[in-house]
Amino acid sequence: MRTRFRRWMPVMSTARREAIMQLSQLINKQAVRRPLPSYNFTENYDVIIVGLGTAGAIAAITAGRSGLRVLGIERMNAMGGTGTSGAVLNYYFGSKGGLYEQLDEAVAALEKQGYTKSNGINSELKKVVLEREALLAGCKIAYESSVTGVYLDGNRVLGLRWAGPEGTHSTAARFIIDCTGNAEVCAAAGCATRMGRELDGMMQPYSNAVMLVEGKRVKHYYTDAGYVDATDARAMSAAIIDSSTLPTHLMENYEDSRRLLRTAPLLGIRESRCIVGEENVTLPAYLSGKVTSKPIFYAYSNLDSHSKDMALESETLQDWSVVASLWGMNLSIPVPLGALIPRGFDGLLTAGRCIALDHDFTTAIRMKRDMQKCGEAAAAAVSIAMKDGIAVRDIDYNKLLAVLTTTGCYRKDNDVGMKDTQHKEDEHNRVVGWMSDVETIRAGLDSTKPGIAIWSAKRLDHAIRPDLRLWMLEAGREHLRKHSALALGLLGDPLALPVLRSIVRERDAFVPQTSRKYNIARALAAIYLLGKLQDQEMVPDLVAVADSRGEWGDGYHNDEFINDREELDFQYYSFSIMALLRIGEGCSSLRADIAAKLNALTKERELSILLKSCQAHGWRYPMSPIIRRAVHLWLKRWS
Repeated sequence: MRTRFRRWMPVMSTARREAIMQLSQLINKQAVRRPLPSYNFTENYDVIIVGLGTAGAIAAITAGRSGLRVLGIERMNAMGGTGTSGAVLNYYFGSKGGLYEQLDEAVAALEKQGYTKSNGINSELKKVVLEREALLAGCKIAYESSVTGVYLDGNRVLGLRWAGPEGTHSTAARFIIDCTGNAEVCAAAGCATRMGRELDGMMQPYSNAVMLVEGKRVKHYYTDAGYVDATDARAMSAAIIDSSTLPTHLMENYEDSRRLLRTAPLLGIRESRCIVGEENVTLPAYLSGKVTSKPIFYAYSNLDSHSKDMALESETLQDWSVVASLWGMNLSIPVPLGALIPRGFDGLLTAGRCIALDHDFTTAIRMKRDMQKCGEAAAAAVSIAMKDGIAVRDIDYNKLLAVLTTTGCYRKDNDVGMKDTQHKEDEHNRVVGWMSDVETIRAGLDSTKPGIAIWSAKRLDHAIRPDLRLWMLEAGREHLRKHSALALGLLGDPLALPVLRSIVRERDAFVPQTSRKYNIARALAAIYLLGKLQDQEMVPDLVAVADSRGEWGDGYHNDEFINDREELDFQYYSFSIMALLRIGEGCSSLRADIAAKLNALTKERELSILLKSCQAHGWRYPMSPIIRRAVHLWLKRWS
């Protein structure tokens, strides 16, 4: 039995309508509201899902199957997003279970009927299966259409204005689920949002995927193509063109053995605008154990940042990925319903990468499996709210959990804690936990894989500081001494400074083996901590390091983070510059001198990095402009 929309639309006088109705539109990235003297919705639905991509396609099918009247608005001409139009055929971690698995099985069954074989999930057939299931569920689909405005009564969403091939429509709905990836509906409605890292607003690099035929199978590869603001139309237009003409894509010759099919019409955007939610999922809260007791699904990934300017990231992310080199540790992250609800709004939800995350967690909570789960959970919540006649935030958690458990979207066994991902096949990866025994921590610090021990010491804090101070003085135990100093520095203990200074002055290029890749050299961790501890004595040394060229030998292991000598120089350059800024932050008397030195260091120095590519080679991307901008923003704060 289909829920009738009119139960949600109380009869109002014309005067009342004139007084409360507003149309909110995004104009030059600002939500602008204007009152409407009257309105006339031409059609209405229980729920409108905007964006039928990774999250939205699953949301539409879930809502339709639950008996809701569904309109799906999609700016492209196919469903599925990243896994179809984006040409990302495989899965990278994410939690298993949920409706998407049934749909993937249907894709595999269809492929066996004689279609061209594909690695991963066949993207063309997934388009077919998603569209078929949405139509069978009663959904109406509007392709090549975009939302242009949001109808509101205060902060209660009433419907959408949208444009398609037929023209402009005004459509009412009790609920809107924003699955655009960029929180476009939420931004247009005036919801609070956040975007990018705190220092300079930069987001993770985007990619452009290529599809090709190799060995009678369809495959894909991608190349990170730089940085783009996905909310900026001109920047996006340039990115589409520029990334399609990279040397990894536009080649001199195309071999018959690897026949090019196409570049993906949808860019691989890893991060964009996120809402500020009723609840927010942040890395600092997670690492301090402040997580929801009412998860609707578990995300599962490492903090898979593709950025190589790690020195510009938050202190929390650098504590984790630089000092402890824990990049390769997968985390089970509980996501609450409140993270899908924009703070202070009614009738509006999000699903996908635009839910309420901080910048640090956008590196992990974006994987295809998890975003499909997110879409399913959002639609299930809306269905319960519709049938019970209440707001989504007020639904019975246990009722929602029962629905999601039935489909496998919520699985308690998805909460594995933390895994050391040394293997591509996750079932072979071992679950790891934090150490509490002092001797176990000592052994970990006295090894080539000290990351877990370093973070375990951070968690114990004052209880282990005396031991760390003693271990730091032990002669003949280089790893124990230096890794104890890193742990003490992470705790903000100035007694670590002499050893941290010696690590830099000795040009210690040791690289730990904690993670499968993206391990950070011990000297870089020391430089970061010297800045964090605001060590004034090291200012001349850090200036010298920033200005050095080729002094760090061949201390790179070609593990994608550092591929050559220029990238190695860039890391020491960028970490030293940021350390100097942090020292100046804590000592106003040094600011003028530090500012002058930084302006000289960044004026003419040109450094580039090799962007990650699934091909044998990537391409070089200039990083000096990003460093100059970060320095400018920081110095501007001082003045």
